Amino acid sequence: MTMERTAPGGSGRDEAAGETLTSRLLTLARQQLGLTALALMAVAGLGISIYLTIVHYDSGVKLVCNTTGLINCQSVTSSAYSVVPGTSIPITIPGMLWFLALGALAVAGLRWVWRGEAEDPRLRISTLLLTVAGLAFVIYLVYCEIVLVQRICEWCTVVHLLTLASFLIALTRWQRRDEPAYEAPASGHTASNGHSASGQLSPSGRHAPPALSHRTRRALNQRPPVRR
Repeated sequence: MTMERTAPGGSGRDEAAGETLTSRLLTLARQQLGLTALALMAVAGLGISIYLTIVHYDSGVKLVCNTTGLINCQSVTSSAYSVVPGTSIPITIPGMLWFLALGALAVAGLRWVWRGEAEDPRLRISTLLLTVAGLAFVIYLVYCEIVLVQRICEWCTVVHLLTLASFLIALTRWQRRDEPAYEAPASGHTASNGHSASGQLSPSGRHAPPALSHRTRRALNQRPPVRR
C-alpha cells in the first residue's frame, strides 16, 4: 500500500493566497466605502442602460415593466424625449458612457489606495463635476417624464436614484478632500501578516507611506527653505 504525497506548497498555499486576497479586498471595501459604492452603482447603472438600449433597438426583447396607469415604461421609453435632442440616439447610450466614466474614476481611486499611493487631487473634483452633469441631465429627464409625458418609468427612476446617490457621495468626498485617503500605519514597519502596529490593515498588504492632506502639502511647499 502506497501513500500519496502532496507537493510542498500546493493547494494549502493556494488557499491561503486566496484568503489573503479576499481579506485584502474586503478591507479595501470597508476602508473606502464611498469609492466602493460608486463602483457598484456604476455597474448597476451600466447594466440597466445596456438593457434599455437593447430594448430600444430590438423590438423582440420585452420591456419588463408596468405599462398601465401613471407608471408606464413603454410610454416613456418610446416618447420623443427618450432620444438625444436633435438625433435618433437613445439617451441610454450617453447613460452608458456616463456610468463607464464613473466606474473608471472609482476604480482608479481604489487602485491608488490598493497600491498604497497618494490619491490624485484631481480625482474628487473630476468625480464631482461628472456627477453634477449627470444630475443636471436627470433633472431634465424627470421634468420630461412628469410634466411632458406625464408617465413614470421604473427603470429610469432607478437610474435617476443611482445618479443622485453618486452625486451625494462625490460631494461628500470632495468636502473631505483635505483628509487622507486612508489611515497610514502608526509605525514605520508593517507586520508580516499585513497589519500595522495600530491594527490597521494596509489595503495593499504592505507598508503604505504617510498620506498627507492637500492642505498640509501646500503648507510644506510654502515653507521657506532652512538655511544651514
